[in-house]
Amino acid sequence: MMRLGAMVLLAVLAALPLGVRPSTPPVAWLAMAALAVGGVGVIAWSVPLVTAAGSLVLIAYALALVIAGPSADPLTAIALGSTLVLLLALVHFGGRVRGATLGPSVIASQARQWLAVVGLGVVAALALTAAALPLGVALRSASLPVVVIAGALGAVLTVAGVIALVTSEGRRRPAS
Repeated sequence: MMRLGAMVLLAVLAALPLGVRPSTPPVAWLAMAALAVGGVGVIAWSVPLVTAAGSLVLIAYALALVIAGPSADPLTAIALGSTLVLLLALVHFGGRVRGATLGPSVIASQARQWLAVVGLGVVAALALTAAALPLGVALRSASLPVVVIAGALGAVLTVAGVIALVTSEGRRRPAS
């Protein structure tokens, strides 16, 4: 059942870049390659293969945005990110519990945790999108290197925050 859920998430993820207008053959090819690689990753519960599929989808989405022009839809981008997070979490969990019999309480607990993380991410993305609208008007006259440096700095800080979060969870000890 978890594989079916992961396959549905993978199909949704691969379809999102195709929704950007106009969808061209390179975008479709990348989406199909992501679907194939991700399908193998879901069948094998391989996080690296599903991560590679997610990377291909992100490249396809970026290419579709470049071809379509500057009209990016923040809701599609948020849906893409949320779906990718859920897919990676599900495949990671499926790989960890492979072959085990899970009770409904375990699955419900995991689902609540994943939905809380995705919900927090969606709220943060919506808040950042709302804050970016006035900033976008101010940066229209800025040179491209300034915008790229600001984006790279934001990406580095995001990765550092995720690494700090993951490593702090690993150090927690269960209460005795």
